[in-house]
Amino acid sequence: MEDVKVKDTRLSYSSATLLKNCSQKYFYYKVAGVAKDLDADDNYDAFNVGKAFHYVMEMNKHSENNLEGYLDEAVRAFEVEGHKAMIHAMLLRYLQCHQKSGLQVVHCEFELSTDLFVGFIDVIMVDSEGNWWIVDLKTAARYSEITATKLHNDVQLNLYASFADDIANYFKLDPKKFKGARYRVTTKSVLKQKVTESYNAYVKRIAKNVKSYDIIIPASKMSPKDFFNEHKKLHKDSMKMREGKLKPTKNYSHCDAFFKPCEYFSQCHGCTFSELRDSIEMLTSDNV
Repeated sequence: MEDVKVKDTRLSYSSATLLKNCSQKYFYYKVAGVAKDLDADDNYDAFNVGKAFHYVMEMNKHSENNLEGYLDEAVRAFEVEGHKAMIHAMLLRYLQCHQKSGLQVVHCEFELSTDLFVGFIDVIMVDSEGNWWIVDLKTAARYSEITATKLHNDVQLNLYASFADDIANYFKLDPKKFKGARYRVTTKSVLKQKVTESYNAYVKRIAKNVKSYDIIIPASKMSPKDFFNEHKKLHKDSMKMREGKLKPTKNYSHCDAFFKPCEYFSQCHGCTFSELRDSIEMLTSDNV
């Protein structure tokens, strides 16, 4: 008898966010498996820069060990060779910030999994007194004060924090010494290499333009139980949708999320983004 492949119905933070923002897109992507539009933007450079950055830190456990070797592997694997110098500078800046924190790595890429949730903590860190944190790594175009001030209500961090007791038990950490989360964001740079500039000089110049931040979110300000209860409700909705008991709804305000058209634009608008864009009639100052 052939094995029947069972669909994974666990809900990750990103899938739950998609379900909440636009259940119709979630349905196309996660339930129905609808093909993406032919003109969908397939440029994932920004995303892959982040993946390359994460890869290096995972492999060398947030140290300088074989930094350039892992960097070469990462830029090839994620096809971002053109951004190697920038990523190199970002890593150097990040390590400066990490060393200043005095924390040690317990584990990188720790999987959290239940029947309704799946996620990966970037890194768990501990100090010399046994105090420990869950740490999320981000790369961004710039540092946002707005993001920083509302991190105690960050969904992803609170979901991860809801597993604090399990993490403590697994790694033999003191659950009473769980201090919360740390959100580490390293900025990017748009500086171009000069014709006469060496690679090392270019990296050094970019590093002056890049910053890395380690934002501490105390456990006392977080609400992990509340956020996980909300996740449970979303998981129930996802199951009802899979069973045909809940109809997805379209959120047209989400069609241009992340500053690009939805990959399933034609499913909701009748034509692809490119087709509708080219059919628009308009007057501009240039027509005068």
